[in-house]
Amino acid sequence: MAITIVKETIELPEITFDANGNAFVNKKINLMGQKRHQILQVDMFCDAFPSSQVNVETVISAYPSIPTNMDYDPGNNFTNRYPAAGDESVFFKERRLELANQLSTLATQYPSKEIAANNTSLFYTDHVYVNMHFMGAASATINNIAYSFLLVLDDKNVSVLEHSMGILQESHDAMCALIMSNGHMRSQAALRGNVFPMWRYGGIRPEHTVTPIAANSFFLDIDTRDAEEMVTTAAVRQTVADARTMSAFDQAFGDRRPGWMRMNLNQGIVAGAVRADPIPLKYADNGNTRMF
Repeated sequence: MAITIVKETIELPEITFDANGNAFVNKKINLMGQKRHQILQVDMFCDAFPSSQVNVETVISAYPSIPTNMDYDPGNNFTNRYPAAGDESVFFKERRLELANQLSTLATQYPSKEIAANNTSLFYTDHVYVNMHFMGAASATINNIAYSFLLVLDDKNVSVLEHSMGILQESHDAMCALIMSNGHMRSQAALRGNVFPMWRYGGIRPEHTVTPIAANSFFLDIDTRDAEEMVTTAAVRQTVADARTMSAFDQAFGDRRPGWMRMNLNQGIVAGAVRADPIPLKYADNGNTRMF
């Protein structure tokens, strides 16, 4: 285990917000090349209090984190937040409300403090970025920005192939979507009907099978019971089609055909005769097929 300790700071005498009240700052930290980096510990510290109250969003990622079109706090018109903490491109994320000239800060982070002390994020890029998003009054200027960061990394040698594929994946993960929508609204009735009980979801009724008379008389080479009636190829073909038909989700289980009817069927039954009048096979005494 090769432990690397990275200590970095971001210090600015002042920052000016844009018309939407946003200010974005990032810093690139170079790491050793052709390594697999595992983040063991992450820590962030505010060295000074800004001149006025400000919301801060911090992300540590392999590539610069791209602001999205999603809101941070619509009530205060704070927009263009970074990707969610659960995004693959995010190694560490912290939100905090800096209170000017007061010894208190409201902060929350992902992973939590308990987990961040034993982080297991892996990445292959030869650099890591510290991204900060400051939110305040539109076009205002605040002073006295100072933050410190600590990263403890475990670096391991890897093959060129693994390193290249890892960088490719991370570069693709960094291409975030401007708007994410990956949840699904479900009603109580839909949850009950589609999940419990299962018969509401539809299916084949296994207790309803094709009659044994029809099955025996068709599949056996010799009809052992002369009283049984032979079935036609078209009838069997229809039976197979019925066995593969599902009913609607809001109805009880479907057609009266078993699931096993779809197995062990030759192509002549399903698709029709391969040849209308096949040539009968003749065998020699040694078992070879004789062709005529």
